Amino acid sequence: MDAAEKRRDTGSLSTLWLPLREAAGVWLATLALFAYYAWTSSRDLSLYDSGELALAAVSLGLGHPPGQPLHTLLGFLLSHLPAVPALYGVALASIIPGALTLVPATSLAQTLLGRSAPPAAQRALPWLIALGALHPVLWESATRVEVYALATFFAVWAVARLSFPADATQNLAPKHVLAAGLALGLAASVNPMVALCVGLAVAPALLLRIARKQLPLHTIALAVLGGLIGLVPYAYLFAVANRTDVMIWGAPRDTESLRHYLLLKDYDSNHALTLPLWANHFAAWFPWAAEHWLAPLLGLGLAAHVELGPRSTLGRSVGPLLLMLLVAQISFNVVWNLDVPDYDGYVASALWVLLAGATAYAGHGFAAGKKLAAGMLAAAVVVCSLVATPNAFARTRQRDHVARALAEEVLREAPPHAIVIAELDYLAGSLFYLQEAEHARPDVVVIAYGLASSSWHWERIFRMHPDLTAITLAGPGGKPGRVRRLLDANAQRPVLVERLALVSALHLQACWGGLYLRTGRVCETPKPIDDTLAKQLAHTLDELGSGSPGSAGALAQISFGLGETLWRIGDARAAYVAFLSGVPRSMRPAGLLPAPLQLRSVPALRAALPAFQRNAALGDPARNLFLAGMLLQAAGKTELARACGSAAADQGLPEALGGSQPGP
Repeated sequence: MDAAEKRRDTGSLSTLWLPLREAAGVWLATLALFAYYAWTSSRDLSLYDSGELALAAVSLGLGHPPGQPLHTLLGFLLSHLPAVPALYGVALASIIPGALTLVPATSLAQTLLGRSAPPAAQRALPWLIALGALHPVLWESATRVEVYALATFFAVWAVARLSFPADATQNLAPKHVLAAGLALGLAASVNPMVALCVGLAVAPALLLRIARKQLPLHTIALAVLGGLIGLVPYAYLFAVANRTDVMIWGAPRDTESLRHYLLLKDYDSNHALTLPLWANHFAAWFPWAAEHWLAPLLGLGLAAHVELGPRSTLGRSVGPLLLMLLVAQISFNVVWNLDVPDYDGYVASALWVLLAGATAYAGHGFAAGKKLAAGMLAAAVVVCSLVATPNAFARTRQRDHVARALAEEVLREAPPHAIVIAELDYLAGSLFYLQEAEHARPDVVVIAYGLASSSWHWERIFRMHPDLTAITLAGPGGKPGRVRRLLDANAQRPVLVERLALVSALHLQACWGGLYLRTGRVCETPKPIDDTLAKQLAHTLDELGSGSPGSAGALAQISFGLGETLWRIGDARAAYVAFLSGVPRSMRPAGLLPAPLQLRSVPALRAALPAFQRNAALGDPARNLFLAGMLLQAAGKTELARACGSAAADQGLPEALGGSQPGP
C-alpha cells in the first residue's frame, strides 16, 4: 500500500478523519443535502419536546432527563449567531449533523463496495445516499429542534471509523478504537441509548479481532477511555444545577436528585411492561416500516451487510444487530404509538448504516457488470425515499407554526393572572418557551399537569410567580389533590383547563372558553360560541396538509376535544364544524354539508364516547369523521352519516369497519 492509499484509509481533517475516496464529490453531495434540509426545516416552535429543548439551549438551562448537554451547548452557540433567529439557530443543531452524516455513511459504503470498484461507482455513492437521506424517516429528526440527528452523526461516524477494508486489517489500530469510543461518548452526551446500542453492535467484531490478536487487549480500556472523555459535556449538569433564573428540569442539586435524574426515574412507569407486550411492539415495527416504504432500504441494506460485510473489519453483524437493538429499545415503551416522531430519531443511525449498505449493493452490481440490476437497486432506494409520505416535494414544515399558534391562543384566552393547566405534554414546552424565552404573558401561571408530582416544577412555579399563594405539596389525593389545593389557595384567580376529563378529575365546573375550558366565577359571564377557532384550525390543516408530521395529528386532537366539549354543552352544530376542522379535505366524503340546520335540535351528549381501539400519538382524523357521523345520525341525516362512517372505514378505523352506521 503506497502512502497516498494509506492516507485515504486513515483519513484527515478534509475527510472528517475517515477513510474516504472522491472527497470533493462527497462534500458537494453533503452541501446539497444540507441545502434541502435547511430549506424544509422548521423555523419555529414544534410539538413534543422541541419547545423545552429550545428553551434549554437558548437560555442555557437543563432539559428532560438524561440532560442532552452537548445538544444544549451547541444549540446555545447556534441560537446566538448574528442575524440568525434563535429557534432556527437551535434547529441548525439538527440540520448540520443531519447533513454531515452523509460523510461517514459514504465512507462505510465505500468500504463495503471495495477498493477495486470503478471510479464512476465511487462517485455515484454519495449522491445515491443523499437521495436516500430524503426519506421522511431520516428527514424528520434532521429538520426540527431535537437531539437525534446530532447523536446519529456521532454514532454513524463511530461505525465508519471502525470499518476498514478487511485486507487492510493492520490499519485498524487501537487509536481508531479510542476515536470511536470518543464519538460514542459524545453521542451519549446527546442520547445515551443510541450510543449504547451502537456500542453493543460493534463490540462483537472488535472482541473477535482482540481474540485473534489483531488488536491488543488494552484496546478495550482505550475504548472505555474514549467514551469517558466523550462524556465530559455532562459536567454541564453540575455547572447549571444551582441556577434559579432558568428552567432546570429535576433540579439535580444533590446526590439523590442527581441519581433520580440520570437514572430516568421520572419514566419508570413508561418502561414497566411485560415480555409478551414488548415482543408485540417489536414485531409491529416491521409492518409499519413496510407501510412507510422502508422495506426496500431495510432488505437491501441487510443483504448488503450479509454479503459484503466480510469486506469490512466489522464483518456482517453490525447492520442487522444495530437495527434489532434500536427497534428493541423503542419497543420497551408502555405508551406505544409508532407515529411518535421520536421513534424515527432513535432508529435513524441503523437506517443510515443500512442505507450505506444498500447503496454499496447497487454499486457492487454495477462493478460486476450487472448494470440493469444495479440500476434497479438504486432506483428502489431513490423511489422509496421520494414517494414515502410526506414525499420530498410536498413537505411544509418550513411553514408550520402550529405549536406557536396553539400556545399563543392559550395565552391570549387567559384572563389576567390566570392559572392555566396544560394536561398533554406535546404543547407544554411551547408554553414554557413563550413565557421564559420571549417573556409572553408573565402574569399567567402555567402548570404542566404531567409534572404536578415533581417538586422541582412547583418550586419553579413559585419562583416565577412570587405573588402566588404557595401550598404544602405533601397531602392526600396525588396530582389532582395537589393541583386542587393550589386552586383553593388562589381562589381569586381565573382557571383554564385543557380537557373535560381533567375538569372532572379536579372536581371543577367548566364552561366554554375556546381552546381551553374556563372554570369558576368567570363562567358567570358566558363567552359566545362561534366557529372562528375551528375555521382557523381547518385553514392551518389545509395549508400544511400531511407535509409536517405531527401537526396534522395535533390539529385532529385539538378539534376532537373542541367538538366533544361543544357537543356536551349542547351546541351540536358547532361541534360538527369543530370535528370536521381536523379532517383533511381529501378524507371527507363527497357532498358532505358544512353544517346541516337539523344539528341544532341534537341534544347535548351525556353518554361516554366510543373507546377507540386504534392508538394514535395525538389525534386520528378518522375518529373525527366517525363522531361527525354520530352527530349526523342523531340529526336524522342517515345518508350523510353513512358516508362519514364509510370514509372513516376507508382510513381503517376499527369502529367503522363493521359497516354499521355510527350512532350515539
